[in-house]
Amino acid sequence: MTSACGSALSKEQRDQVLGGTNGAGAGSGSGATGGTAGEGGTDGGSTGGSSGGGSSGGTAPVACSGTGGATDTGVTANSIKIANVSDTSGPVSGLFEAAQQATKAYVAYVNSTGGVCGRKLELLALDSRTDSRGEQEGTAQACNQAFAMVGSMSAYDQGGAQQAASCGIPDIRAASVTSQRQNVANSFGVNSTRMTHQPTAPPDYFKSKYGGATTKAAFLYLNAEVTKQNAESFMKAYSGRGFNWIYTQSIDIADFNYSPYVVQMKEKGVQYVQWLGSGQHGARLLQAMKQQGYTPQAFVMDATGYDANFVKSAGAAAEGVTVFINTSLVEEGGSNKEQQLYRQWLARVAPNARPDYFGFFAWGAAKLFVQQVAKAGPNLKRSAIIDGLKSVRDYTADGLFAAQDVGGKRPSKCWAFIKLQGGKWVREAPGSGYKCGDVVGV
Repeated sequence: MTSACGSALSKEQRDQVLGGTNGAGAGSGSGATGGTAGEGGTDGGSTGGSSGGGSSGGTAPVACSGTGGATDTGVTANSIKIANVSDTSGPVSGLFEAAQQATKAYVAYVNSTGGVCGRKLELLALDSRTDSRGEQEGTAQACNQAFAMVGSMSAYDQGGAQQAASCGIPDIRAASVTSQRQNVANSFGVNSTRMTHQPTAPPDYFKSKYGGATTKAAFLYLNAEVTKQNAESFMKAYSGRGFNWIYTQSIDIADFNYSPYVVQMKEKGVQYVQWLGSGQHGARLLQAMKQQGYTPQAFVMDATGYDANFVKSAGAAAEGVTVFINTSLVEEGGSNKEQQLYRQWLARVAPNARPDYFGFFAWGAAKLFVQQVAKAGPNLKRSAIIDGLKSVRDYTADGLFAAQDVGGKRPSKCWAFIKLQGGKWVREAPGSGYKCGDVVGV
């Protein structure tokens, strides 16, 4: 579609950039029971995705042209400045660098088409340093200099919550991970997590797969703001689906001796272990378990485990780890047009970078932002973007991930389950698409 030095897009391809109707990326189903978006197939029953158009982001006016000049902060007659505030340094180096790289890739892609409504995008890339102060400073700078925050991802995003709320900047995040940021009216996570709600599909799947092992379960997590909040929410939701937590333990970030925790799990007869935290720290726990010859029936992680660095760090100790995920799989990317586009432009802006779970959602955030800008038209205002985001439901970024209730700020109902076998991730369930359930309050 494009050459290394530029691009010549057809009308249909340009429509896709602006959020117009396009057949290539739309699935045949919708909601929790439709087809696998982006592939055109249909899965009935408990699997499925949702369509990439319509309520998934709004059909933008293709004939958008002309500009209204300097209509708001960060906007000129020919440019729109956006900010990405993500953890690219800190205790876990490059923790969410992929989110910033994906945003940069989408900006390059859009600008190669001539921009949106006559304006090019300018990216202000800021490092939140994996701490609350860094997030606060980055959000404050974005408020003063940029029209919107796009694709940001920070483990301590509560740090900038007050600044974001006060300045009213549209904040379209890869994900909002703390309750403080989730409660900011103008902050929206494209991975639509919500501390007060949890999906039922993951615990129901693990309960059916591991049976009695889930009555002898352990939950271990990093002792940090985001993981403490999420651990409480997870455990409540899982308990409501029949899990019995016989051992729970927080682990300090600087703790290198995980052996005492393994001893406790062995003594208590734990058969199901769930880890919440970075892949780096999860690898330490797995290695300690391997050293002591402790092999429970299940070791489960969220999507932080779906990472090449985790697999490399944990080595053979990671064999058999299960992950629940709500994006398309890199291993199946050949059949996903939007993932192919993301990978193509990622290779241009960051040649050594790998496609990443958080990158998927940051790319989707940038795509949604562009759709909303085109929909708002030349007289661009922050308030118009925020109002438009409130009505976004079942957003899939044309099949890049499972349907997300961005405007309603409720978690995805649909998930896939993968397992590490022979050092490679393989799909465990369902055979294609996602297994869908409900969302419950905790």
